[in-house]
Amino acid sequence: MSYPYLFINPDQAVDNIIRITDRDDLKHLFGPLRGKPGDTVYFSDDESRKYRTAVKEISKKEAVFEIKEKSSIKKSMPRITLFQCILKKNAMELVIQKTTEIGISCIVPVISERTVSDIIGNSSKLERWQKISDEASKQCKRDFKCIINAPVKIDSISTDHYDHFFFLHEEASGSGRANMESIFRTMYVENNIAYLIGPEGGLAADEAMILKNKKAAAANLGKNILRAETAAVYFLSVMDFYIKSNR
Repeated sequence: MSYPYLFINPDQAVDNIIRITDRDDLKHLFGPLRGKPGDTVYFSDDESRKYRTAVKEISKKEAVFEIKEKSSIKKSMPRITLFQCILKKNAMELVIQKTTEIGISCIVPVISERTVSDIIGNSSKLERWQKISDEASKQCKRDFKCIINAPVKIDSISTDHYDHFFFLHEEASGSGRANMESIFRTMYVENNIAYLIGPEGGLAADEAMILKNKKAAAANLGKNILRAETAAVYFLSVMDFYIKSNR
């Protein structure tokens, strides 16, 4: 049986009780799930603890849960960050939702030459993207949320904090793909990995050169030219497969 899974702040678990007043969480519990006293609900504090609880009281304004069991959670390694050049609405939201479900740690929206976006100063769009990611995290019962960072310009990206930084580029050589496979097979021992997916139309030549000069590794996914949203999900899936199969 599948139970509801929600996120709280660590300070919301007090004296073996969790209280929530978040409108969206309450709407979810009180509406489609028809929550009632005694029902099981799981919570993550997105830091170090996961809780199995039972509904004690529930209304449209507040729900109270009794903690029945606590367990420790720990972030898995490596942490993978997606630098995604901003796509059109539906495509961008699909990337956020599906990569969150697979297990991406962080998503950084990227402003590139071929990006058409009103993201600068648009906090509502970032909030919507975070909400989409949060809902995906709840749906697949992740221990930790995926964080949507503030947007960056492509020339301001730093690769210094990553053990590997890839960017997909259709002109990457075939020999590079073989080298990537050998890298993938040892990724599970790394701490931080990142990859960048270009916008519709791909990266401009000077942007690819900027990334190469930052020691990012160019890679491609074969002769088929994939949509940006497909590439973002596919590349993460390949990395995830190798990491999990080699642990």
